[in-house]
Amino acid sequence: MKKKVLVIWAMVIFSCFLLSSLSRAQELSSVQSAIQQMGAPWVAGETSVSKLPLAEKNKRLGLILPTYAANAPVLPPLPVPYGLPTALDWRNNGGNFVTGMRDQSNCGSCWAFAATAALESNVLISQKTPNVDLNLSEQVVVSCSGAGSCDGGYMDSVSDFVRDTGVPVETCYPYTATDGNCANSCANWQASAYDIQSWQYVATTSPTVEGIKNALYNYGPLVTTMAVYSDFFYYTSGVYSYTSGYLAGYHAITIVGYNDSGSYFTVKNSWGTGWGESGYFRIAYSQLTNSVNFGDYTIAYIGAAPSCTYSTSLLFPYAGGASTGSIRVTTPSGCAWTASSNATWMSITPANGTGPGIVQFSVSANSTSTERTGTLTIAGQTYQVTQEGNVVCTYSISPTSASWAASGGTGNVSVTAPAGCSWTATSNYSWITVTSGAGGSGNGTVQYSVAANTSSTSRTGSMFIAGKTFTVTQAAAGPSCKGKCGGYAGGCWCDTLCTYYGDCCPDYNTYCNQ
Repeated sequence: MKKKVLVIWAMVIFSCFLLSSLSRAQELSSVQSAIQQMGAPWVAGETSVSKLPLAEKNKRLGLILPTYAANAPVLPPLPVPYGLPTALDWRNNGGNFVTGMRDQSNCGSCWAFAATAALESNVLISQKTPNVDLNLSEQVVVSCSGAGSCDGGYMDSVSDFVRDTGVPVETCYPYTATDGNCANSCANWQASAYDIQSWQYVATTSPTVEGIKNALYNYGPLVTTMAVYSDFFYYTSGVYSYTSGYLAGYHAITIVGYNDSGSYFTVKNSWGTGWGESGYFRIAYSQLTNSVNFGDYTIAYIGAAPSCTYSTSLLFPYAGGASTGSIRVTTPSGCAWTASSNATWMSITPANGTGPGIVQFSVSANSTSTERTGTLTIAGQTYQVTQEGNVVCTYSISPTSASWAASGGTGNVSVTAPAGCSWTATSNYSWITVTSGAGGSGNGTVQYSVAANTSSTSRTGSMFIAGKTFTVTQAAAGPSCKGKCGGYAGGCWCDTLCTYYGDCCPDYNTYCNQ
């Protein structure tokens, strides 16, 4: 019984596949016949999109037409001194300024892909960096812009997002072909996003070939729209023009070139390389004025700005007291930034700016003995500030005095002080010399020397160490006897100058010389 059920299901699935294949084959044959009958210069065949079920084909579209933009102002054509060239392709215009082919997959996010492709190209043109595959995150556009979802989106709203917020690199939030969640984007992505200075319509509902060519020449690849009919799913090569089929929906794409001799525009699609001419298609100028409405709501991105970058210089004097410092913001003109502090003991100015600038900050003295930490957030970058507690410096010395014989010598004085508390050692007496440890921080040792006292008078001096007085007392020198020693019963005596018995030399008939 189970085998019978399995066989029946296999037959059903095969039948559905066969019917689908026959249906596609019939539709393809119909398109090919229409092309032949109309003499259209393009080739229809099976593509990665034509093989999809109808619902998934429709998911390759996703443009929602604006309801209020028909009367919006449009860019006037810019003068071209020597006239427009007869052909232009930004893939080969002194280098390749068009990034790699992308695939929106089973998500109606064409609006996000068209905007991102135009932004990528404008950044390369602005930075004069051809042949670089700058890959920005369409998923951030889908999930964070508010301009649409996998069910479709608006070109004017997404262009506002590209201008006001910008788009980070692909690795910040790789494409998932779902609505996603902006919270899944990389942290602080706005600080490194690529953006534009402004955008403007080249045309709304009455595009012209010359207007689009002029804007393409002056501003680079353009975002545009078109109505997609079912024959378009089978496009493999040539210059497309509508021949047959039903209206499938509306689509956003990016114009990258034109050719007058062939009367066509070259366009970057977002269906991967398995469709069209490796993902691109050429479309006849004539499709501006028929039901395809190619070129409606064409948008130029103006003044693409590079990624905003920042360098900093933090200047902190003694952490325990008041200090000031600066952070230099280095960023291209047009890049806006803000500056803030999360602690009341740190003030910061200015609070915002655009382009290069310097942020000044001050840290008030810490009147407590406890270390404290705060953060400065500048141009999207967070810096941690740690300030030590205010240590009360107390000092003691040991010993506080010393007595020396007339012959002098060397000695040490120990200094006790908290870490970080500095001190000095000085002497105002020529016969007392600080030999090492004339300054220090925290605990330390001062070494000094005392010269011999040749005077018959004792003397007292001092050193000033860590704010404390160290007293030095030195004995007087003994008499200098110049007389001759002579004998005396019961002792010895000096015949001249020496008046004290203890002053006499112990050896008879020698000169006193003490």
